[in-house]
Amino acid sequence: MRISTPRSTSAKINVTPMIDVVMCLIVFFLIVGQLASDRLARVDLPATTIGTEPDSTETLIVNVLPDGNTVRLVVDGRESTMEGLETHLRQYAASGAEVRLRADRTIPYGRLRPVIDACRDAGVRTLTLATEVDS
Repeated sequence: MRISTPRSTSAKINVTPMIDVVMCLIVFFLIVGQLASDRLARVDLPATTIGTEPDSTETLIVNVLPDGNTVRLVVDGRESTMEGLETHLRQYAASGAEVRLRADRTIPYGRLRPVIDACRDAGVRTLTLATEVDS
């Protein structure tokens, strides 16, 4: 006599740990991606001995890099023109976010002035100038 046991065709797999790991990876890459976009444009910031650490509010980061006799703009990790900058500034000014200006120390103020004026014209309420701590 042959005794057969019923085979179970459905195995139960607990996917909760896998979902937890995937969510942790997503959060990690979002944070690292934001930090990488901030550092995408290598900017030699001016040094200072005073100042405060930036808070964690919503911030539009504008990098101003030297490019011969002109400047090159990198807004939130992407190359931009003055017109593109003004569009971003208007969107962020409407939400009340601050703008952080990261300008290379070799750029004269006269070349930064149009960027600062564009911030003012767009209605930006808080403009922060980024510097490095001089130790």
